[in-house]
Amino acid sequence: MKFLRVRLQAPAASLDAISEFYAKGLGIEQLERSDELVAFGIGETRLELAPSDTQPFYHFALLAPGNRFDAVLDWIGQCAELLPDQETGNVVFDFSNWQAEACYLHDPAGNIVELIAHRGIAETGAEGSFSAQELLGFSELGLVGDVAAMARLLRRELGIELWDGTVEGPGRLAFVGEKARTLILSPTGRGWLPTGRPAEVHPVDAVLSGSPTGAALMEESRYRIRRGAASRPLDHS
Repeated sequence: MKFLRVRLQAPAASLDAISEFYAKGLGIEQLERSDELVAFGIGETRLELAPSDTQPFYHFALLAPGNRFDAVLDWIGQCAELLPDQETGNVVFDFSNWQAEACYLHDPAGNIVELIAHRGIAETGAEGSFSAQELLGFSELGLVGDVAAMARLLRRELGIELWDGTVEGPGRLAFVGEKARTLILSPTGRGWLPTGRPAEVHPVDAVLSGSPTGAALMEESRYRIRRGAASRPLDHS
């Protein structure tokens, strides 16, 4: 499962700063810029941010080659302030159960952006300094709401299965999709790592690779997740 296109919203006043941060600060390719949209090419993912008159924010993760985390850390540390663990102060998060390492930062829209590398996944022979062109695309995207209901719909309509976490019990996360490319289902109000900011529902329109072809509308249609639609542009109506 790959994230082909992800359309999120951002405070309208932040679009110029977003363009500056991703394109000039991080060196990510900017595909489009207008009053209605800013879009970036991040590996296999087209990230689109549309203006909003509210203050939406999201949690998402970008995937780096499994053997390049140290280089990622050096690179991103020169571009942004890394967010520390609230208890230890560490800026590196070792997810040993996933054999992964990650770090976090805020972008100008207030999104909690994670950079993650899973050991053994998409490893390359690259050495030396890291560049944005090595990013593979989205690795994680948070969806907030009724976790059990979202998991059931994603499984029924799109064949996307739970692979870690649980849909049972208050305050628990469910991870659906596959390792390194996953939708994180979170209950409203649960704190996101590493800041503890309570999770909120904000519109998401995403296209994923794979089969079966279909669409899942969730949380009163604020989430539209489609699959098997790689050749069709997003309908922004």
